[in-house]
Amino acid sequence: MEGQVILLVIVGTIAVMLMAFSVVFFVLLYRRKMLQSQLEMQEIKTKHQEEMLNATLRSQEAERNRLGTELHDSVGAMLSSIKLNVEVAKRKEGLISLDPVLGHLDETISQVRSISHQMMPIILKKYGLKHAIEDLFEKLLSENLKVSIKQWDDPSLTEQDSLMLFRIVQELLNNSIKHSSASEIDFSVSKSSDTIKIEYRDNGIGFPQDVLENSDGMGLLNIKNRSQVIQAKCFFSNDKEGGAKVNLVLPTSIG
Repeated sequence: MEGQVILLVIVGTIAVMLMAFSVVFFVLLYRRKMLQSQLEMQEIKTKHQEEMLNATLRSQEAERNRLGTELHDSVGAMLSSIKLNVEVAKRKEGLISLDPVLGHLDETISQVRSISHQMMPIILKKYGLKHAIEDLFEKLLSENLKVSIKQWDDPSLTEQDSLMLFRIVQELLNNSIKHSSASEIDFSVSKSSDTIKIEYRDNGIGFPQDVLENSDGMGLLNIKNRSQVIQAKCFFSNDKEGGAKVNLVLPTSIG
């Protein structure tokens, strides 16, 4: 009788242990599935956010292109027509007083053309990314500012990704001109078997520490967003010798 009791106790203990093990197993399995589900949801959310950002930026570029075309083809043409009529009136009537008007018209036409080209970089479509960036640099060259491309390994990007990189360079140049007091700006593109490395640096005052820590200024946020669209990792830093430095690293497969 005593042996049967002991056997029952042993069997009961084993049963309880098996039940406890089963409960623990199913709890862990449930938690694992929940974690996996959360990760999948986060991945879907992140992918959706990236797609939304991509769509938003490309929509902005399409609108820029439309407005640039309107400025160039409509407003620019109208101003040129007005200028022609004023010149005809001046010749017929001999009105020297119209010279200042013609001067203002020339300046306005030049500004409209410049704005339209910034909004719709025709040179990028016609001649490619390198020529477009060189054109940006040439317009900034002066006695007080030296801008140069130190190295250029053709990144072979798609037209849309080239436009995104072009906008990034525009934003970097604007930042240097407005905030850095730089006298020199260097730009380089190097390519290896698996990565494309882009480096931009100036010799100005560098990024403020709070900007480096947060990178949430409008200009830097635009750069980060556009970098994300071309799958580039973006790094902001200050050079040891002074000045701001921005590095982009993107996979060669995007080219």
